[in-house]
Amino acid sequence: MAALQRRGLQTRILSSEEEEKLKRDQALVSDFKQQKLEKEAQKNWDLFYKRNSTNFFKDRHWTTREFEELRSCREFEDQKLTILEAGCGVGNCLFPLLEEDPDIFAYACDFSPRAVEYVKQNPLYDTERCKVFQCDLTKDDLLEHVPPESVDVVTLIFVLSAVHPDKMHLVLQNIYKERSSYTVLCRFYLPVFETSAL
Repeated sequence: MAALQRRGLQTRILSSEEEEKLKRDQALVSDFKQQKLEKEAQKNWDLFYKRNSTNFFKDRHWTTREFEELRSCREFEDQKLTILEAGCGVGNCLFPLLEEDPDIFAYACDFSPRAVEYVKQNPLYDTERCKVFQCDLTKDDLLEHVPPESVDVVTLIFVLSAVHPDKMHLVLQNIYKERSSYTVLCRFYLPVFETSAL
């Protein structure tokens, strides 16, 4: 069966050349290097933000257009919506959402303490509309910062692709602890996988 690639809501079949290239690109990093990178992940993200400040990623003004679920999860038009942006970085998704929709309150967390500080320093940061905190989603308990069953929508924008595959289920379990009926919006760089594997 041909390999598939997800593109938004569309799926396309990879050409035989693309499949071969994927097979050739399977070279693994040594165990030592893997462990070193995993151990130093937070330090490396902090260095990334130190080098790039808030200038690396563009603001994501496409979020409400790409994720119609943000509008459809409300029961009525002016309903307040509480979101959790897991992996908020420096706020490139967070602040466009807050600007566009005055009825959103956001909890936002990131692995990098430096990224969290950049969010707090942003002129658009308002503690009446947002609470930001540092969190390792693979081991820190979200319930220490976010009240149970208080979230309507969780965003994981380019987050899972930054997590070791063996730990992805820990991220999802941590988010699931909220046990509210909410929508999870994901966008990531990963090959197609079965949700049962998570």
